[in-house]
Amino acid sequence: MKLKHAFIIAIAIFIYSMMASSAHAGKVYKWTDENGTIHYGDKRPEGTKTETLKVESNSSAPRPSLEEQLNNLEEKEEKENLVKQEQEQAKEAQEQNKLRCNQAKNNLQTIENNARIRIEENGELRYMTPEEIAKKKEDMNKVIEEACNQN
Repeated sequence: MKLKHAFIIAIAIFIYSMMASSAHAGKVYKWTDENGTIHYGDKRPEGTKTETLKVESNSSAPRPSLEEQLNNLEEKEEKENLVKQEQEQAKEAQEQNKLRCNQAKNNLQTIENNARIRIEENGELRYMTPEEIAKKKEDMNKVIEEACNQN
């Protein structure tokens, strides 16, 4: 008999502790059936005298309201969108640098492979001087150094 009683008390304590540790507090009812067994539940049984137990949450922080949760969600989505935009912009900049790098390499190759280079100036064609060609090579090497080393 004592063992049965201890077992019932142990089960009751376990159930009560499980209910007390839940995140949301609700009504918990306690009642004794015709056999003397103590029961706990969230629904009141019909035709039985019950005792309402006070169950408190173990949570130390108050739960945010729905409006606060919605605001937090909107802020999170906004931050994610900003990060996504920044990543897309960085990707576009990288692609532009790659194009710029390839164009500069092609221009440098053209300059190095041709002894005489014609340009249009004021509607007329003329050949570049050796000094202008050297300056163009120097400019293309700077562009290559800047654009190609960022990829």
